[in-house]
Amino acid sequence: MKLDNLAVVFIGTDKYLKFLPTWYQTCEEKLVPNVPKQYFVFTDGQLEGTPENVSLYKQEHLPWPFITLLRFSTILKAKEELSKFDWVLFLDADMVIVDTIVPSDLFGTKPLIGVHHPCHYLKMNPHGEYPGAFETDENSTAAVDEEHDLSVYFQGCLWGGRMPEVIDMIEELDRRTQDDLKRDVIAKWHDESQMNKFFSERRLDVKVLHPAFAFPEDFASHCQFEPKIVHVSKDNSKYHQ
Repeated sequence: MKLDNLAVVFIGTDKYLKFLPTWYQTCEEKLVPNVPKQYFVFTDGQLEGTPENVSLYKQEHLPWPFITLLRFSTILKAKEELSKFDWVLFLDADMVIVDTIVPSDLFGTKPLIGVHHPCHYLKMNPHGEYPGAFETDENSTAAVDEEHDLSVYFQGCLWGGRMPEVIDMIEELDRRTQDDLKRDVIAKWHDESQMNKFFSERRLDVKVLHPAFAFPEDFASHCQFEPKIVHVSKDNSKYHQ
């Protein structure tokens, strides 16, 4: 497929900012090479001499779980600028691209993309039995039931989509999250729970990426497939020396 441009989102506050150099370098080298990319970096850190293709947005460091729970609200700070791009990709700070990724690997005719959670793919606990990691608390807007498509559980480390559908998704998930918070409810796996509910409602609109795009360094010995993108170990990763 033809890809004219791509917006890539990074959120890294406090100690997670340290991941930015390797994250950026591997994205530049291996993420749809030759396609113009603009990086939207949300951080509380001080950065100097950033490349022209990096747009900086101030984001204070929030206590757990709010720094991840409010991820959609954070990204909406750049709504107007993001809307100028064909596609948007969110990629966790602690991800490293290790193999060249071409446009057809990620994007296609479906407006949304998500990555199959490796632990669900491998049927590791708690994914082996219903409901697995899905949210079932009926007080939460992220709750699912047996009528939803629960065949795939997605990991919140990588997702994206086509404009304007992806912005519509981000706005809806921010609305649901804020609705929960007004009632003092937080979904079990925060933004990931919200995303899984949304994808379960629109399963035919989601291109499912193989777990190789979220290869877990901590569980590498369990994976009988080669990585495309590695979710690095937060301690003693061979990718961050």
